[in-house]
Amino acid sequence: MKITNQLTILLILFIGSILRFYNYFEIPFTHDEFSALFRLNFDSFSELIEKGVKVDGHPAGVHVFLYYWTKVFGSSEWIVKLPFTIFGIVSIWIIYLIGRKWFNETVGLISAAFIASIQFTVIYSQIARPYISGMFFSLIMVYYWTLIIKTPKKNFFKNICLFVLAATLCAYNHHFSLLFAGIVGLSGLFMIQKKYMLKYIISGIAIFTLYIPHLSIFFYQLNIGGIGGIDGWLGKPTNYFIIKYLWYILNFSTFSILMTLSIILYGLKKNNLKFKDLNKYILFFIWFILPFLIGFYYSKYINPVLQFSILIFCLPYLFFLLFGHFKLQSPKVNLLIITIIMGVNIFSLIFERQHYKLFYHSVYKEILVDYNEANQNQENTLFIVDSHDKISKYFSKRINIATNYINFDTFKSEANFIEFLEKNNHFSNIYFGCLSSNAASTIPIIQEYYPKLKWQRNYVGGSSYLFNKEKTESKIIANLDFENQSHDFWTNVDFSKTTKSISSMGKRAYMLDERSEWGPKFSVNFNTLALNRNDFIDISVRVKYKNKIDPSAILVATLETPNENIYWQGTVFNKFIKPFETKKKWHTVHHSIKLSDIYLNYNNINLNIYVWNKEQESFLIDDFKIKTRIGNPIIYGLVEDIQY
Repeated sequence: MKITNQLTILLILFIGSILRFYNYFEIPFTHDEFSALFRLNFDSFSELIEKGVKVDGHPAGVHVFLYYWTKVFGSSEWIVKLPFTIFGIVSIWIIYLIGRKWFNETVGLISAAFIASIQFTVIYSQIARPYISGMFFSLIMVYYWTLIIKTPKKNFFKNICLFVLAATLCAYNHHFSLLFAGIVGLSGLFMIQKKYMLKYIISGIAIFTLYIPHLSIFFYQLNIGGIGGIDGWLGKPTNYFIIKYLWYILNFSTFSILMTLSIILYGLKKNNLKFKDLNKYILFFIWFILPFLIGFYYSKYINPVLQFSILIFCLPYLFFLLFGHFKLQSPKVNLLIITIIMGVNIFSLIFERQHYKLFYHSVYKEILVDYNEANQNQENTLFIVDSHDKISKYFSKRINIATNYINFDTFKSEANFIEFLEKNNHFSNIYFGCLSSNAASTIPIIQEYYPKLKWQRNYVGGSSYLFNKEKTESKIIANLDFENQSHDFWTNVDFSKTTKSISSMGKRAYMLDERSEWGPKFSVNFNTLALNRNDFIDISVRVKYKNKIDPSAILVATLETPNENIYWQGTVFNKFIKPFETKKKWHTVHHSIKLSDIYLNYNNINLNIYVWNKEQESFLIDDFKIKTRIGNPIIYGLVEDIQY
C-alpha cells in the first residue's frame, strides 16, 4: 500500500479516537460536570438562565446545549460526553487543515499528532465542559478567517458567514474563547485586503450584535464575583505558571520533552525559514501568549481565573510556533515523525501519566466503595465521610450501596468533632473517606483517638483511611515536653517559666502569661526534612487555661526564604477549645501544613513554628510536637507531575 499524507492523517484520527473512546462507558463524571448537571433541572428557559447559568461564571452556550441535549437523549455519562468527544476528534482534523494552509502538510500532521495524543486534549475531550468545545469552535473560526485573509476572492460570503457563526459560538462558549475570538478578529484588521476591510468590519459588528442577548448575563457575572471566579476557590498564579503549563502540555514527561526537542532540531537542520515568514510567527505568538498574559495579570490584580483549561483555546498555535519551520517532508518521513510523536506521547499518557487508571476512578465513587468494603469486613467500626452529598447519593444508587455513615458536614467545628470522638470512643476502628478539600488537621485529630493507620487508599482529589486504637510510632521531627533543658532547634524557651504544679504529661508544663506575647519557637531548614511535596507537617500543642475565657492565642507555622515569606498560617486556639470550657481540662490544638498546596521551588527554606499569645492571655502549654505524615502522591495527578 502506498504511503500518503492522507493515510497518515486518517491514522492520526483513528488513534486519537481510540485514545478518547477507550473503555468509554466507564468514564465517570467530574465534579464540574456534576455541578452543571445539577443546574439543569428547571422547568423553563428563563429559570435555567437565572438559576443555572448566571450563578456559574461561564457563558450560557454549553449549559443551554446540555439542557436540551439531556432532555432529548438522557443524562448517562457517555451520552453527555459524546458531543465533546466528537469535538475533540474533529479538532485534530481542523488543526491539520490550518497547518497545511499556513505552512505545509508536514506542519499540519505534526500539530495534529500532538493534539491527538497529549493528555491535555485527550482528557478535555472526555469532559462535557466548555473547553474542548471552545477549541473546536475557535479552530473553525481560525480556518475560515484564514480563507478570508489568504483567498478572499474565493467564496468570500460563505467564508465570512461561517467565520461570524464560529466566532459567535466562541463568545457563547467561554469568556476566554470569546477573548481569543476578539484577538483573532483584531488581527484581521492588520491583514485583510483593503477592498474587503468594510465587509470585515461589518462581520465584527454582526458578531457583537449576535452577542447582545448575552450581555446582561456577562455583566451580572462580572458584578457578583468576576468572570470565571465566582466561587473564589482559585488562587493567584505564580510567576512560574507558564513553565508549568508548558511542562503539562508535554505530559510532564522527560521522554516527550526530549522527543519534541529532537524533532524541532531535525526540522531546523534543513529549514527554509525566510524573513518574510516571520509575520506568521509573530501572529501565532500573539495568539498564544496574549490570552495567557491577560489571564495572568487579571488573576494577579483583579480576580484569579487562570488555570490550564482556559488556555486550551490558544494551544494549537504553540505547535505552529514550534514546528512551523519544517519544510515539506516526504510521506514516508511524515509517517515516521508522526509514529515517533504518537508512540512517545501514548506511552507517557498510559504509563507515566496513568491517565486511564487515575481519570477513570472517581474519588466520589471510590470513597463509597471503600466504605462498603470496610463496612462488610470491619466489626465495631465508626464510619465518617466528607464528600459532596448529591454526588454521593448519585453513586450510591448506581452501585447500590446503603450510605449509613456520618456526614462530616454535621460537625460545625474542630471542637465539635473532638467532642464527638470522645463520646464515641467505644468503637475499635474508624473509617474516614474525604475529598482533598477536607481540613488537613482532621487526620491528626482522628489519630489522637485511633493512632494506627491500617490502610490508606489514594485517588485524584481525595483519600480513604481505616484507623484503629493500636498504638503506633509516628515520624516525629521534634517534641518539646519541658522535662529537661535539651531542646535542639527550639528558641525563646525560658525554663524559669516551667511549672511542676500541673502538666499534661510528665512533670512540667510551660507558662505563658500577660507579659509573654511569644511562646517557644521551632526553626529548622525545611530542605533537611527530605519530605515529598505531597506530605503533611502536623503540629500539635497541649493547652490549659486558668480562666474561663474565649482563647485567642494562635499556633503559627511559616515557611520563609531569606527574601520572601512563602507561607504563613495560624490556627486560633478557640477552634479546638469551646468558650467557657477552658478551665476543665487540657486540650490539644492542631495545625497541619499541606505541602501540596504550597509552591516550594525555592532554595534555603526555613520552617518556623511558634505560639503567638496575641492578646497576652494566661495559659499553660505542654507536649509541643511536630510530626510528618505521608500524603497522597496523586491528589492532583491529572494536572501535576506524579511523584511517588
